[in-house]
Amino acid sequence: MAQETQLTISNPAIGGSGYLTLATMQADAAICAGFHSAIHQCRGLAQAGGPLCVDVVIRENEVVGAVPHFVDYVNGFELTEAWRAVSSVKDFQESFPRGLTVVADFFVEKPILVTANRKGPRYFTREEFVEKFDELIQKGCDLRLITYDFGKHNFPTILKGPFSFGVIVADLHLRRDDRFIALSKEAAMEGILINVPTKKSSVADEERRKFNRYVFERGYEARESFTGSGDERIIFV
Repeated sequence: MAQETQLTISNPAIGGSGYLTLATMQADAAICAGFHSAIHQCRGLAQAGGPLCVDVVIRENEVVGAVPHFVDYVNGFELTEAWRAVSSVKDFQESFPRGLTVVADFFVEKPILVTANRKGPRYFTREEFVEKFDELIQKGCDLRLITYDFGKHNFPTILKGPFSFGVIVADLHLRRDDRFIALSKEAAMEGILINVPTKKSSVADEERRKFNRYVFERGYEARESFTGSGDERIIFV
């Protein structure tokens, strides 16, 4: 029996309700494309500066309840939480049987608390995180790392979600792997635009939607313009 084409995006982050909005954008994009989707908030609560992880499950058939699923993409808004999502599993192959792609900003969040014992991933540098991902790859893990420099675009931090979603949508198109559901740019854009927070002014709302569209397209173009080999496991865009 052929395996069902599917997609699960995990969104681990340090932050608040903006990540729940991003998850809704991803889920609505899938629905706009004609698929079924469900959102699973698997740890934490939406709170300023607190840990949060939201999984978006996208399937060809209806998603009912908290169904078991395997993650295909980790959408890491910074390297610390992206690494935590990967390194916390006991068995990589069992947790990610279809392989795993990590899309993350090439950025490290500063520690929230100052402790006497400087240990753990909160104190790794960017380069050390990349080395750790590479170590897993060298061990034979089916892992890909795609990092982008969001800061160079001078966009507000709240728009990192649409940008990263653009990177993921472009990556799925470039892979052309029929194991994964690939969302069209049009559906992804629709999912984003219908969830852009609104103000009282219709003119201001339209400007916000236009800017979200622009940021998504910049993320898509960043991944699309990568000129290296499609077989590379660590990609900087």
